[in-house]
Amino acid sequence: MNKKAIGNKNSRKDNRMPTDRLKMELKQNPEKLKKIIQALIDKAISGDMAAIREVFDRVDGKVVNQVSAEVVVNSPIYVVTGIDPDTPILVKSYGEE
Repeated sequence: MNKKAIGNKNSRKDNRMPTDRLKMELKQNPEKLKKIIQALIDKAISGDMAAIREVFDRVDGKVVNQVSAEVVVNSPIYVVTGIDPDTPILVKSYGEE
């Protein structure tokens, strides 16, 4: 039985020819890289939000997404302890006044 590979076969590092070519070009011509960086900074200064985000991502690292949730429970929370069926179950109530 012949299994077919699933997914993007071109995303492997050995298939990233344009990236390698770009790195080679910029390494051989550092003045081009300097112009690209200056153009990015100029766009950020002019207010381009994508450029601003890119500059800060490169300088400070990408912002970690944090999810904050607050749960409001209007009824008491019961915690049941006791695993052995022969042992009485202890129920503690939290949140009741």
